[in-house]
Order: sequence, then structure tokens, then C-alpha cells
Amino acid sequence: MSILNSAAAVLQLMSRLKRSVTVSDVVEHLGYPKSTASRLLKQLSETGFLDRDSRTLAYQPSLLLLEVTYLVRHNSNLSDHIEQVLQRLCQQTGHTGYISMLSGHDVLVLRVVPGVHALRVITHPGTRSPAWGTSTGRALLAYLPESELARQYRPVLAPEKAAAMSFAALEEKVRVIAQRQWASAVDESVPGAASVSCAVSDPHSGETLAFCLTFPSSIADEQEIANLAELVSQAARQVGKTVGDPRWLTGDYVAE
Repeated sequence: MSILNSAAAVLQLMSRLKRSVTVSDVVEHLGYPKSTASRLLKQLSETGFLDRDSRTLAYQPSLLLLEVTYLVRHNSNLSDHIEQVLQRLCQQTGHTGYISMLSGHDVLVLRVVPGVHALRVITHPGTRSPAWGTSTGRALLAYLPESELARQYRPVLAPEKAAAMSFAALEEKVRVIAQRQWASAVDESVPGAASVSCAVSDPHSGETLAFCLTFPSSIADEQEIANLAELVSQAARQVGKTVGDPRWLTGDYVAE
């Protein structure tokens, strides 16, 4: 194995363990002989990739790596990261993609990535829809504390408002979304359309955005939704890990 592959393996181990690593960690988790693990960590330290704690003898990312991480995060904002993965998803599936944000009680479309499969209705940037009635909106609402969700939406969905959804129903949907980390909608805000969404939050900027794949509701059976949910979740996890969203740093895709 080359030194670059070995270095990548060590950094991935740090990410997985979420702490500094020792020679024993590399031996245990990567299966290297002790002499090899010791030599590898020493080389990475001498070349400026890792720093060694003189007290614990554990190795941690160096200032050089932290500076590179800072540049990655600050030279590309959250919407740029999402658009990159969404373009790949749209090319892969042929479906249309959207990036949206919360605006008051609405979800606001920011960007559209057209797919090759025709939709009866295309939603344009600047379009607003009730957040509770869309998959992107509910994915974003799953980031709100329960008390804040109730404060904002219990009055909006009060029985006398005659809304299409009760607050209790929204609360339950948001609870499920927060657990599995993806949302879906079929024939809700846009008749004839279905969507699968995820949201990602950048803890450094405080920005939270959702993105979705939209497709004809005629093909929105359980299997299709599950397949797309896995793809969208994988893309969200990639972005989440890049920006440091705690919700995406651990765990795997959950189908139900």
C-alpha cells in the first residue's frame, strides 16, 4: 500500500473514531504491524500532516490540515456544495432537482437543476409554498427544536384555519423525518408530482438548505421512493460531512 493510501486510511480512522489516534489504534483498526503503524505515524508527523501530543503520544491533524479544511469550507458555500451533488443526481436519475430554504412559514425555491424527464409543472426560483406541505419544507422543519416547531406552526395549522394538515400530523411527519433524515411528498403542493428531499445545515454559517429530486407521481411507488431516498441521503451525507453538519457525520441511510 502506498504512503498516500496509508495516510488516507489514518485520516479516515480519525474521522470514524472522532479523536486523535495512537499506534495501538492503527494496529487494532487498520491491521498494520506495530512497527509499520509506528513508522507511518512518525512519517506523517515529520511531513507536517499530523501533530503528536507529547503527553498522550496520540496523533492529531496538524495545523496545515486544519488550514486546508478552512479553505475548503470558506471558498465554497453550502448551496454550491449542494448544487454539485444535485447535478450528479439529476444526471443519474433524469429527474429535476430543487434547492430551497425556509422563509417565514414558506419554503422558497432558490435554484433549479432541470432533468431530462418531463414534468407537467416546473417550479421556478422564487416560488413559495407552505413549508408544511412540501418534502423540502418538512426536511427543513426537522431541524427546528420541537418547541420552535410548535410555536411557529400550531397557530398556522389550527383547526379553524381549515388547513390540509393538522399540527399533530405535521409533528408526527417531522418526527419521522428527523429520525430517518429524508422526506417525501406525493401529489401535495404540486398535483402530479412527487419528491424526495434531504436538508443539510452548515454549523459555521448557520445556513440550512434542503434539496430534492422531483418526478411524476405516477411512478412514485414505495420502491421508487426508497431508491431515490437512498441516493439523496448519500448525497446529503457527502455534503454534511464536508460542512460539518453533526446530523450527517454519523449513521447510515434509514429506509423506514
